Amino acid sequence: MADIDTDVTAEVVPQPIAEEEVRICLFSISGDTYAVTVDILVEIIIPQKIFSVPTTPSHVVGVINLRGNIVPIVDIRPALSLPVSVGANQIAIIRYNQMIFGILVDTVAEVISVPLSSVTPLPAEVAVQDEGAKNRSRYLKAVIQRQNGVAALLNIDRLLEAIRLT
Repeated sequence: MADIDTDVTAEVVPQPIAEEEVRICLFSISGDTYAVTVDILVEIIIPQKIFSVPTTPSHVVGVINLRGNIVPIVDIRPALSLPVSVGANQIAIIRYNQMIFGILVDTVAEVISVPLSSVTPLPAEVAVQDEGAKNRSRYLKAVIQRQNGVAALLNIDRLLEAIRLT
């Protein structure tokens, strides 16, 4: 029988706390790596027939028929102070606040999960920059540190203001 007065010691091993992660889709535009969270990404499609619409701003490339839905396709390069697209390889379809639109991208790299500690929000001063300034950082929400470089998380609210789809 075991003695009740015997001291029993046990080593308590702390369990590692799982860090929260965010899932993002990485893509390139004019050689730079950008990202959107997968919660707003509907799908990635290859370019199809884009129908131009008269009297739309130059960054609105046109519209496509995506399974019976008319979806505007935009080139966000001018907002990011990048040269206008000469032909994108893919279209990222975004659903944001009841709106669906497509963004022309050069290539989609991958969908990954990154720890929240690797996501560095941009300072609030970035939001108040002059709209006429050729500074793409006002359209970014955060910078994501990765093993092989960084990616810029797009601020869809500010991009929509710039491209005036809302």
